[in-house]
Amino acid sequence: MPDWVETLRGLILFIVWAVLVLRISALWRAPQRPVWIVLLVLATGSLMIQAPVGKWLDSTTGVAKAGELSVALVALTDFAAVWWFAVALHRAGHATPAWLRRAPAVSAATMAALAVAFFVVTPAPDRFGAQAHGWWVGYAVAWITFGLVTAVGAGALFWRHGITMRSPVLRLSMLALAVGTTAELPYLVIRAIRWFTEAPATLALVGFWCSFTRFVLVALGCSLAALEPLRRAALYWYRRQRLYGLWMLLRQATPELVVLTPRSRTSDLLTFSNPWEQLHQRVIDIRDSVTFLHDGWASPQLLQEAARHAGGGRDGGNGGRDGGDGGRDEGERLVAVACWIEATRRDALAGATKLHHELDKDLLPDVQASESTVHREIRHLLRLHRALRTRAVQSFADTAERRPPAPAAP
Repeated sequence: MPDWVETLRGLILFIVWAVLVLRISALWRAPQRPVWIVLLVLATGSLMIQAPVGKWLDSTTGVAKAGELSVALVALTDFAAVWWFAVALHRAGHATPAWLRRAPAVSAATMAALAVAFFVVTPAPDRFGAQAHGWWVGYAVAWITFGLVTAVGAGALFWRHGITMRSPVLRLSMLALAVGTTAELPYLVIRAIRWFTEAPATLALVGFWCSFTRFVLVALGCSLAALEPLRRAALYWYRRQRLYGLWMLLRQATPELVVLTPRSRTSDLLTFSNPWEQLHQRVIDIRDSVTFLHDGWASPQLLQEAARHAGGGRDGGNGGRDGGDGGRDEGERLVAVACWIEATRRDALAGATKLHHELDKDLLPDVQASESTVHREIRHLLRLHRALRTRAVQSFADTAERRPPAPAAP
């Protein structure tokens, strides 16, 4: 076995233990708990398979090959735990019969009982030998059957969900688990051949690589799945921070909408709870402020001038009267929106009288603040924020400030 195999095994185990520590909070979240428990089983199993642990168990119990029995029990727990995780994943979005929900635990308990029973009745020299003899044939048949059932059960579910997952990270995680559990099948076939025939050494080597592939891919797949909530939380926090400037700019101009005192920059940076809800609320706050400015201080004349200014003096709009886009492209429309927002924001800060004109929504940004569209929504709002700071928008707002105020709606 090449030296790099043990190096890679050590690296994978380090990653698994690091993820366990980093994501210990998953124990208190039911949807995230199964993958954490699978990682714990993998990490614990990596300790139990060490030769010194087996020798210590043999000497402590005084039972020959007790250490190998403990390794078998850990391995069957690993197989059943991965299947249980696959079933838990499936249950999140599909009706699952009771027998399938119980199958991983029932099969593991049955296999554990059989393993202990065959261990007791089989003479010590025949236990865990290269080939199965006597009572140990029953153990071999039970073990191969158990392994095939768990591998097929878990693999089928991982393949099904790996193909349909929308999240790229979760899709990669599920496909890694699917390939890993599928690699277990040739390993079990080879193990059966070696138990009952004189198999060549090359076949044993192929079996080792299948087993090692399963270990690496299941460990990495579970680690990715366990880290995905943390990655998403960090992404939502980052996007919320990028919106802070625009959010504060608009909230300061619309204090009537503020229910709670806006957090300071430092406090906002240190707020990590409910990241999606916080981000969603920030987008809603920005939209509410924009709509409030539009309904309170915008006028048909202002909207028409903003559209004309964005079009470089061309009559690119109709004063907000019929909802057409006047041939504006997206860039011009963004500048037009930024122009009237900046002008009305200054009016609001100056305490100007509200106009309350009935306007169409042609120059209001589109609302797309659902979780599936939030990235596109945030990109649009950030472009709007950059447009608000441009010289063209600032010059328009300066000109609008010097003009007589528009009459209020009758």
